Amino acid sequence: MSIEIVAFTILVVASSASVIWYFRARRKILRFIKEFTEELEKELRPSDKEYVLLGYLVGYRARYKLEDGRNVYVLLTTTPKHSLFYYPIARALGREDRVTIMLELAGRNVLRDLHAVRKNESRLLNVLLRDLGERAGRLNRTVLETSKGDYEVFYEEPRDLDLIRKIIDSRTKPLLKLSAYKDHNSVEIVSKAELGTVNELLSSLKTLARSVSKSVAA
Repeated sequence: MSIEIVAFTILVVASSASVIWYFRARRKILRFIKEFTEELEKELRPSDKEYVLLGYLVGYRARYKLEDGRNVYVLLTTTPKHSLFYYPIARALGREDRVTIMLELAGRNVLRDLHAVRKNESRLLNVLLRDLGERAGRLNRTVLETSKGDYEVFYEEPRDLDLIRKIIDSRTKPLLKLSAYKDHNSVEIVSKAELGTVNELLSSLKTLARSVSKSVAA
């Protein structure tokens, strides 16, 4: 059998496998996005919602308006599971389904900046440093050891280190980023996106919000 025939046979088999893989993976991705979104809406019970698709099978940005007037911003991105040949590369590069949830506070003011980024999450750290700008140099910075790994922490109050450790240790799985933004009066969490985790993520956000803010009336 000539090399050309062997190469052609391999190409046909690979192409057929890729097509079968694509349609099966596509169904799984769409089902995951649908069920995760239903979980978000069930927990948040928004009075209004807005979605912006990032691309087919990629994910979306969403804004949920809550009944008390607050906004919740969500970014959901998925790994390219539908690509038989690229998916292993993406996994090797650490790509995974991720969700970012930012909660605006109402009736409470965030008193200080506080940010924790899991070690080796260089992309998240670089985005944070870019967002903070000169403020990053005015914050204390340390590496915090937790039961879920080490975290780069930027803080103003030393007591917040115990708060970060408490929130991270109470989680069943590691968080990728936890932040409180004084200038945006909001708290944010970044985590691997998995079904059944939204309630726990929102609970962690609420714990952070209560601990670094005070009532406007106080």
